[in-house]
Amino acid sequence: MVLFGESSLYTILAISLRSFEAFCVENGKPLMKKILYPTDFSDTAENAFIFALQIADHLGASVITLHAFDRPDISDFNLPGVLREVYDSIDLEEFENYEDEIPVLRDIATDNGYYHVPMVHVLEEGAPVSAILRTANKNKADLIVMGATGAGMMEAFFFGTISGKVMEEAHCPVIVVPTDAAFDGLIDHIGVATNFSQDDAKLIEALRKFRDMMGSHLHVIHVDTTSNSEGQEQMKKFYEPWQNDKKMTCHCVVNKDINEGLEACMVEKKIDLLAILSHRRSWFDEIFEKNRAKEMSYQQSIPLMVYQLESLNTK
Repeated sequence: MVLFGESSLYTILAISLRSFEAFCVENGKPLMKKILYPTDFSDTAENAFIFALQIADHLGASVITLHAFDRPDISDFNLPGVLREVYDSIDLEEFENYEDEIPVLRDIATDNGYYHVPMVHVLEEGAPVSAILRTANKNKADLIVMGATGAGMMEAFFFGTISGKVMEEAHCPVIVVPTDAAFDGLIDHIGVATNFSQDDAKLIEALRKFRDMMGSHLHVIHVDTTSNSEGQEQMKKFYEPWQNDKKMTCHCVVNKDINEGLEACMVEKKIDLLAILSHRRSWFDEIFEKNRAKEMSYQQSIPLMVYQLESLNTK
């Protein structure tokens, strides 16, 4: 692993993760939280970088940028000398390429008004998913923010992409940002869909903390597919612990199509971020499978924040 710090001349600093943690802690109290931003330098990744900077700015957090590269396994081959030299030069080439990208990342931060956000740059060898998870664990990242490609957020979640696997396996919340997501510098409205389970209540409590840090409003959404008022009654009972929370609103949407109801509510309430639990794949999978042929615009433009139930249970 190679670490890059920053100075006005973009000098490479040989600092350790331990020294970086010391920089982030004073008198035993954390001054900054850590956001991990994996990048492949694509347009999708750049959009996620801006989103990560915005969150870091609100939280007083630092950003750890990560680029992972994977060399082919040649342990079973006896390469000629020249080919061995070429193979050994891959590390240096990746190092030099990433070094060249550091000023680009700083320019993006400066152009968007986030030049003051502290950053450390990490180059890690290994397959992308394992490198991301390993770096997040080593640095005790509080949040991972990354870009997603493909048809949309649900496709990324359910069809084994890098972002989908990270969402499932990370120890901390993961925000996946689609290419078409546009930002005004604020996360004003956070949405969370519920079926009134105890796990949903744990997620809502976690989101209330994140909401307070971001200065957002939290919307608890249930889509009632029945023709009676059962959903309204269930929502009233479920929502009772938070009824005096002025920065939180519940919505019971009546619609026979869960996806249509959810999307209509998100558009009406101008949701900037949709949050779900990783173990709720089956419920969202059902939604996705029923609507694969339909354009689901919120998947193309609204970031998805995924919490792992295991991490909520340990808090």
